[in-house]
This record gives sequence, C-alpha cells and structure tokens, in this order.
Amino acid sequence: MALDKQFLKYKLEKIKNDRIWKDQDAETKRRIRKDNAKMAQEEADAIHSYLTGEDPIDAFDNKSFLEHNLPGNFFITDKGQLNVFQVEGAGTKKSRLMSLLRKHRSFGGANQDTRKKLRIIKRIFDSLNIIFKRDRISIKGDLEIEGDLLFKSETGKPTLSLTPSGYVELTGGLLLQWGTGTSTSDDGEYFDFPVAFPNECFNVVTQRTNGDAQDILPVQNITATNFEINRNSDIDGSEGFYYQAIGH
Repeated sequence: MALDKQFLKYKLEKIKNDRIWKDQDAETKRRIRKDNAKMAQEEADAIHSYLTGEDPIDAFDNKSFLEHNLPGNFFITDKGQLNVFQVEGAGTKKSRLMSLLRKHRSFGGANQDTRKKLRIIKRIFDSLNIIFKRDRISIKGDLEIEGDLLFKSETGKPTLSLTPSGYVELTGGLLLQWGTGTSTSDDGEYFDFPVAFPNECFNVVTQRTNGDAQDILPVQNITATNFEINRNSDIDGSEGFYYQAIGH
C-alpha cells in the first residue's frame, strides 16, 4: 500500500489548524496557519521516511522499512519463487538486515531491489490476467501444478481429486471413482472407495494389471463404501488390479 505524503501532510495540518483559538485576530491566525503548514510538512516527511525508507537520508538512519515486512505479504525469492513473509525473531531479523546491507551496500539499494521484485509480481499477474472476484479466481494462461489437485464444493465436501485413487463429481450428482488394489486371497476381499457414495454405487469394473492374465477378478456385494472381489481359485499369489466405479 502506497503512503501519500501530501495527504499525510494535509491531515496533520488540518489537526493543527482545528486547534487554533477562534477569537484570535486574522493576522495571528494566518501566521499560525503558516507555521502549522511548515511543521506538518516536516512531520509528514519524517513519518514517510520512517515507514517507507524512500527519502534521501543516510543509509543507516532508517531500518524501519526493511524491518516492517508484515507477515502475510508476498515477496519473490532469489530463485524466482512467490513466497509469503513469516514472523521473524529479533536474531533472524538482524541477520537478514546485515545480509541485505552486504549485498546492496545501503538500505536504499535494498529498497530499490524490493521494488523491482514487486514489479515482477505485477508483470506475472498482468500476463496471466489473474482476476479475483467474490466467488471465483480467473486465470488467462496455463496452470502447472505438481502434486494432487483437490477442489471443494460450496458445502465443503471434495468434488474432485486427481490422484491415482481419486474421484470426480459431475453435474447432477453423478460420482465417478477409480483406483488400484491388490488381491491376495481366493476368499472374498473388500476394497474401499476413495470416498463413500452419498447414495449408492451402480457398478464396479476391474482390470488386472498383468496384461497376460486371462482370468477376471469378479466383483460382488457392492456397497456405498466398498466392493468385494471373490476371485477364481486358479489365480495364485498377489494380483494387482485397476478399478472404476460409478454411482451417485
């Protein structure tokens, strides 16, 4: 957030002028107002310098701007990553200030570097055309994500999980689920879905991971939370499989 020095001076001057005794003569009021304007300008300069570090003062006179990176503010790391300021202890803060001085030789140089990084963030947001609205965030460009992508509905319940064992809820309440499992016994074995179907599961289809396998893994006793496989006794050992399930 930018600090408007002229507006700051206006507010300080108004506070002082509001305290002028109204019964004084006009000449005295003009002189007091003139003195108030000069004093308000000096105070505005001092406050602006203290909070921003942008005024042409000695490099060691004002450390406040660099110390006042509020937790939660964005910044760009040396590797170009977008990060968030954390709460720092006194020792960490002092070490960071000394490191900045060694790198930039003055606080003014460090502030210039910070402004460059802020311009980088602005260019990123401008190029992607990132727009924040009350009910959504829109991005014009590609979105690359490493890791699981999990969306939540207005009710707070997950509606999409792009994982090896995941699910997606479609418009109208249709729920598709998929995953993997390993059958280790000829007796009945139960395998849980990633999430329970709110109402019921219509069907489950399995496919053995062994491409040369001939015998199927039959599905029995489908519930809203799991399904049972009771395989042919000709199958020995452990057998991996994929499955897909449809329900609502």
